[in-house]
Amino acid sequence: MKKKGILGRITIYFFNGLLIILPIAITIYLVQWVYGWLNNLGLKWLLKVGIDFPGAGILVVLAVILLIGILGRFWITKKIFAMIEAIIQKVPMVKDLYNIVQEILQSFIGEKKSFDQVVLVKVGETSRLGFLTVDKPLITKNGKNYVGVYFPHSMQISGDLHWVERERIEEVDLSVDDALKMIISAGMTGKK
Repeated sequence: MKKKGILGRITIYFFNGLLIILPIAITIYLVQWVYGWLNNLGLKWLLKVGIDFPGAGILVVLAVILLIGILGRFWITKKIFAMIEAIIQKVPMVKDLYNIVQEILQSFIGEKKSFDQVVLVKVGETSRLGFLTVDKPLITKNGKNYVGVYFPHSMQISGDLHWVERERIEEVDLSVDDALKMIISAGMTGKK
C-alpha cells in the first residue's frame, strides 16, 4: 500500500475540516438570519416607543404571535379572522398562495397532521420510503383505490406526490423524523 504524500494528507485534513465546520457555520448563519429578520420586525414597533435591547424585537414578535393565538380562541376574533380570510379568498392569485401555505402549515403543526404515517412502496425491483399524505382513496372507474404518497427527494428540499394502489403500500414502524432524515440525507443519517 502506497503512503499518501504531504499534499494528499493536507487534502484529507482540509475536507475533514469542511465536514466539521460547514454544518456548524450553516446552522449559525441560518439561526442568525432568522434572529435578525424577526428582531428587526419587532424593533420596528419598539423603536416607536424608544425601547431597544438585544432580542427585544424577537420578544415582541413572539408576544404578538402568542397574543393572536390567545385572541384566536374568542368568538369575536374568530369572526374578524374569518372576515380577513374571506377578503383574501376573493383575490385571485393571493388566495391560492394563502391556501397552499395554510395547508402546508396545518400538515406539519396543525391538529390534523398529514405526515404521520411512513410507508414503503414497491417500485420495480426496489422500494421507496415515503409518507402517506392522502389516506382517503381516489377511486378510478375500474374500481382501483389510489392513495397519495409523498416522496421527498434526497439531498434537497423537494419531492413528488404519487398516486399508489393501496395494495402496493406497506406501513413502516419508523418515526416521521427518522424517515425524513434518512430520505433527505440519502440514507446517511436517521435510524440505522
